[in-house]
Amino acid sequence: MREQKPIIPLLRTVLAAGLAFAVLLGAAPRAAAQEKTGAAAVTAGKALKLSGATQLLAAFYKDAVDSFSVRRARFTLSGELLKNLRYRATVDMAKTPTLLDALVEVDVLDGLSVRAGQFLVPFSLESVTSVSDLDTINRSQVVNALSPGRDIGTQGRDVGAAVFGQVALIEYTVGILNGSGINKADANDQKDLVGRVLARPLSGLTVGASFYRGDQRAAAAETSLARHREGVELAFGRGPASLKAEYIHGKDGEASRSGWYLQGGWFVLKDKVQAVVKVDSLDDDRALAGDRKDVYTAGFTWIIAGRTKLQVNFESHRPESGSGLAASHALLAHFQAAF
Repeated sequence: MREQKPIIPLLRTVLAAGLAFAVLLGAAPRAAAQEKTGAAAVTAGKALKLSGATQLLAAFYKDAVDSFSVRRARFTLSGELLKNLRYRATVDMAKTPTLLDALVEVDVLDGLSVRAGQFLVPFSLESVTSVSDLDTINRSQVVNALSPGRDIGTQGRDVGAAVFGQVALIEYTVGILNGSGINKADANDQKDLVGRVLARPLSGLTVGASFYRGDQRAAAAETSLARHREGVELAFGRGPASLKAEYIHGKDGEASRSGWYLQGGWFVLKDKVQAVVKVDSLDDDRALAGDRKDVYTAGFTWIIAGRTKLQVNFESHRPESGSGLAASHALLAHFQAAF
């Protein structure tokens, strides 16, 4: 069993106590008010909102089977029960129906809210960006490989609780999670700790950092392995131009892994057609030579109306020289109908 530094269990204990205190602090005034006026039934304060997106993909590969597929068919139901109490539930009906989001949020104080349930792990700009809003068809390989929730194949989500808010120019989220992914109970007694902070020092510029401290094991009887992550991010947008970049480092047991991406975009037709170029790189084991993989992407997005759009990307996958693997290429066409 890997020994943990004393600060990590202490932080998790403090966070858990803080979550409980925040919920009680926010609930106390409303509970007192209800005692004076009688118990009020919980009803939706505003109309329910139904949104969704269906994504169709046509993929043409140089050295693989070409294919048409329905990538996603997602529907989200959200709304407010009270002025400061919100909920959201998302399911994906493509392939096997899967519950993605099931969460409630309550505003406790100015700059302090609580989220509980199953939700996106607050780590990495690209990981927390909705798949409906990505500038490219696919996420970067480093985000898929190292961002918590995506690294274990559970679409970037986990079960737990978090506090979040904004103070001046700083946004923050800190949470405790099972670390097992979606629709799964925890495999051990140890909870994982995650945090993300963003700052906007200049108009159009956002810089941020994320961390994750956790353990992973396939079964309760197996040895626990470190699952640690650190990341930094940058996003800049002004006029028709945009720039996004991230670097993520991860440690799984004794293996050290890292990667990055750099992406640029330009609206050649205002709010209608965006050209995008991107390069991302992943070193899956920094102790080994020849295992780095680079992906180069170029393409465009035609925004038809609202979130309904057509994307075309050309991807070139290039293994590190000396790996013995050949480069591969793909042409992807992606249509999204959203409401």
